[in-house]
Amino acid sequence: MRKPMLLIALLCAFTLQAGNVERTYRKLIERYDVADKAKAVPVDSLSAFWYAAYYGNEQLLRFNMDMQKHRGAEKEAMAKTSELPRFHPQYDESIIGGMQGFCDSLLMDMGISALPVNCSLHVVYSDDVNSFTALTEDGFAMCLTTALISKKGINRDILMGYVAHEFAHGALLHHTRALYAGAKQRRKDNLLSGIAIGVGLAAVTAAAAADPVYYPPYPYGDPVVYLDASDFEALARQEKAEKVSSSKYIFPFSPDQIFEADLLAYRFLEKMGKADQFINGLRILESADVRSYDEENDTPTPTSRIEFLKYVSQNPSSGNKENIKLRDRRLGVEER
Repeated sequence: MRKPMLLIALLCAFTLQAGNVERTYRKLIERYDVADKAKAVPVDSLSAFWYAAYYGNEQLLRFNMDMQKHRGAEKEAMAKTSELPRFHPQYDESIIGGMQGFCDSLLMDMGISALPVNCSLHVVYSDDVNSFTALTEDGFAMCLTTALISKKGINRDILMGYVAHEFAHGALLHHTRALYAGAKQRRKDNLLSGIAIGVGLAAVTAAAAADPVYYPPYPYGDPVVYLDASDFEALARQEKAEKVSSSKYIFPFSPDQIFEADLLAYRFLEKMGKADQFINGLRILESADVRSYDEENDTPTPTSRIEFLKYVSQNPSSGNKENIKLRDRRLGVEER
């Protein structure tokens, strides 16, 4: 009798967890998916996709409206942003100059070069299997490491997915938005600590911990096709490039920001009929990931990101719930 009861308990727990996961994924899509206008853009106009995704991003619109207040939290966010390390493409000796033509053509093929956004793409000499976004003096730089683009299975479509993800972090101002959220939270916490009693604080803490995100395991899919890569090590030695550690520029983006960047990159490759290539790119990161994930580290793992995008692909009718009052607002610039 004990064994059937245990099985029933396990089944109930599994069902509850699955329901929590689905609810979390649905909320992420409703909040961060690209605008319907971006999904409707013809495949032969990729720059129009970026325009629609950028100017139709309600979260970014609200942030820009908030920043115009220029009060305590807004000032703190801007001050902390100014203190972040800057990447200087014109001076950085980790950049592989022989790959710059490839990087520029990739941005052109993706439709990013046509956008009024100060950004650039570079291949940097590094042992880190990583891509990252670093702030520059007047915008941001997206960087692919030589260790990443030399991985087995890498192809041009997968690289586009990495670039699209990093572009989302930069163009959607995720650095400053994360710092702004932290500044607001600190002020909220200080206010609560001054007016709340112990019971009240316990209630706030319980509410903040409600509806946690669950990351179920993901079974490995089919391996990607191996493509020969250039000898970046030899090229770096020829150019006397210096190795760089991506940790210098790694920024603690929130889980929501990582999922938002994934959604935008996935939708971009989906527009090209190659959505599976973004998931394949995450599988490469999954196989190369050496970080330790524990309960104190809420950074989404490649596995959890893949599982989320699988849900996205299996629920094509889901999407961003438009806010009627804000959907036609622009960030001071008209769409082209």
